[in-house]
Amino acid sequence: MVGKRFAFAFVTALLCAVPVQAQIVNGHQWPTPRLSILTPTGGKVATTVEVTFTGTECEEPEALIFNHPGIKGAPVVPPLPPVDPKAKDKKDPVRPPITKFTVTIDKSVPVGFYDARLVNKHGVSNSRRFVVGDLNEVAEKEPNNDVEQAQKVEIGTTISGVIAAATDVDYFSFAGKKGQRILVTCLTASIDSRLDPLIEVISPKGQKIGVYQPILHVLTAVDGLVDVTLPEDGDYLVRLSKFTHVVANAEYFYRLNIALAPYIDAVFPNMIEPGKTAQVTLYGRNLPGGVVDPKALIGDRVLEKLTVSITAPGDPASIDQLKYFGLTTPLLGSVDGFEYRFTGPTGTSNPVLLTYAKAPVVIENDDNDVPAKAQAVPVPCHIAGRIDKKGDRDWYVFDAKKDQVLMIEIASHRLGAHTDIYAVVKNLATKQDFPLVDENVDSPSLRFFTGNNLDPAPFRFVAPADGKYHLLIVSHTGENYADPTHLYQVRITPEKPDFRLLVMPADETRPDTCRVGQGGTHHYTVYAQRSDGFKGDITLTMELPDGVTCAPQVLAGGMRFTQLVVSAADNAAPYSGAVKVVGTATINGQKVVHQARPASITWGVPIQQNIQTVTRLDRELMLAVRGKAPAKFVAAKDKVAVSLGDKIEVPLKLTRTDADFKANFQVAPVPGELPAGMAFANLAFAPGKDDLNAVVTVAPNVPPGAYNIVFRGFATISPSAKAKPVNTILVSTPVTVIVLPKQVATLTVDNANPTIKAGGDGMITVKVARMYDFADAFKVELVLPPGVKGVSGDPITIAANANEAKMTLKIAAGTPPANLPNLTVRATAVVNGNVTLTHETKINVIVAK
Repeated sequence: MVGKRFAFAFVTALLCAVPVQAQIVNGHQWPTPRLSILTPTGGKVATTVEVTFTGTECEEPEALIFNHPGIKGAPVVPPLPPVDPKAKDKKDPVRPPITKFTVTIDKSVPVGFYDARLVNKHGVSNSRRFVVGDLNEVAEKEPNNDVEQAQKVEIGTTISGVIAAATDVDYFSFAGKKGQRILVTCLTASIDSRLDPLIEVISPKGQKIGVYQPILHVLTAVDGLVDVTLPEDGDYLVRLSKFTHVVANAEYFYRLNIALAPYIDAVFPNMIEPGKTAQVTLYGRNLPGGVVDPKALIGDRVLEKLTVSITAPGDPASIDQLKYFGLTTPLLGSVDGFEYRFTGPTGTSNPVLLTYAKAPVVIENDDNDVPAKAQAVPVPCHIAGRIDKKGDRDWYVFDAKKDQVLMIEIASHRLGAHTDIYAVVKNLATKQDFPLVDENVDSPSLRFFTGNNLDPAPFRFVAPADGKYHLLIVSHTGENYADPTHLYQVRITPEKPDFRLLVMPADETRPDTCRVGQGGTHHYTVYAQRSDGFKGDITLTMELPDGVTCAPQVLAGGMRFTQLVVSAADNAAPYSGAVKVVGTATINGQKVVHQARPASITWGVPIQQNIQTVTRLDRELMLAVRGKAPAKFVAAKDKVAVSLGDKIEVPLKLTRTDADFKANFQVAPVPGELPAGMAFANLAFAPGKDDLNAVVTVAPNVPPGAYNIVFRGFATISPSAKAKPVNTILVSTPVTVIVLPKQVATLTVDNANPTIKAGGDGMITVKVARMYDFADAFKVELVLPPGVKGVSGDPITIAANANEAKMTLKIAAGTPPANLPNLTVRATAVVNGNVTLTHETKINVIVAK
């Protein structure tokens, strides 16, 4: 899988004996706070709640910070224990460790999902979800493992609890009235929990009237929901457990809501053009003012529908981002959209995602199940459709001109629909089929895994002739599964090359944040998700605090990801806060800028097991400046140039600032980080030999361009004076390796054997077939073999972006008839500012009488 990286540890005594591949360990092991659990996982707006925490390297916490200024977490400092007056040893009492925070939620904070992070002397932790709700909050109270122990709660309550063991069962009891439509929602996947819940609702007569269990054909974890209409007055039970009872522990926590609040299952259409207002239909439950739609069924539950008016943001900063904060898996990494919630007298609904339409929206008419009734759509358009009945087959038809290029992109499964869309473009007149690639299983890495995307890959359709083209949309699962949530979007537009960026902390297998020491460097991984054929370079920069810098670095057009290095000055102040990564590219002559979207691993996985991590998008990208770096690892040149098939030396310097750092330091290439065909040999820095050259070889098949290269080294170093040595990864300052082509065009002439009379002249057309997107000018001249006289050619220029120019050939008067072979037409081009490339072709001039 592209992007799988490995961390190499160097064991000093075995450096020369053990291959580098055998030295793989779990990455950078310096202390970094890693937050696992917050209890409870949220609180009611305008209240204060005490929150305990669990994690590693979380000792001596200083603060719990949130991405909303209205939520503040202060450590609860325990009192000193009393001094025993009878004790003979009069040592000063030791204060117990801090184990909880007081979290205050301001009344201005909207209901929603937020990121919480712990800050301490080691830095700032990974994020954990913290939910601000509008229901009364209680904690689960054990024992509640059986019916007679059921914890009594009221309707309109959120319970924070945990399935602490595989066989743990939690019972809750509430009093209900006949006819009430009660929704029992269990937040798990959306709040970073490992729990896949089994929820059962039991009537006063002991009958099971509602059940939720995970859907086996769904590839991503989801929250649980049970919808029941109470058949009688009385006390009802909610039974919650781990589905399959295989494994559970403190990481299997939940937020269980028992409420009459509104719930939205789907919104149709689920996209709006930026800045416009649209009438959309909500499909859901307990929607005030909604009407029952007998055709809208999920299982055996009939949904209500309600039409509302929604205005999409129109400012550039919003439409460039994903401002949805429910379950945000990597599949949403390149989606632009915003969040909508419905608020009524009984509370606020769950969030739903609406995306930004990229063309005028066309809504499926629901009467297009056969080719004869294909729905005509204009081009460009953005279709909003749905597989809302079993066996549904949706047909559309559009006009296209010969050689017209259209992008057809379908979004469904990645937007949360339980679909597996298949699509094909058909020319019914000629019986030609143009199927879309069935599943877009490409993924940049195992820690930002998108290989479970069941949507077809985007399709570049080139119309072979003028005519009408039909588009068929079907879900592979549609014969058995169909309901109002099975939505899809189809974009049919001209190509518009673009990109989105994702940025993650360095660790490949664990939750992480970037911690850089004074005088040192560290890095983030930046992934590019390119669309509509964009293959250009992206320049990466960062917005950073004083004392921390990031030299502009290039994510080359042929690369999926790169390492983005940050450097801290020797006197950089301690810092724990948000930073930004920005990518800039030139597309069709226009400057395009996008901010990278942060993501991080939620739960770690064993190293070297080729297992995808559980990852989600974050609200912010964080950086911590702490302590001093044990060394400075610097590439002495920030830019080098090398031609295809050649090699280049890059001087590297290691300056050991920690006097105890005396171990050997080994540098090795990391698989996937260099373009195919570029390599360098392992390097070992022994004490006293801290200046070495990395010899980078470039094979002839490497695409020319600028590549961001970061060297990473590994050694055992003590993080502090009293700490044991641990595996330490140091990264160099970045080097831009410019790979130069041998040629940037193929040179030809229209007539390689011109006949010209003595004293006359003739003309040839010199042509270039440009390569590697080279767009600058060529200088063209005629070069004669030794001893050849009587013929000349005026020097010409093939202008920038032009592909040909005419050269006049002259034959001097009195030149005898002859065949003048092997005359050279030479075109030169300058690349990289100072490198001249020569292109040649031969002609034979026939001198006539």
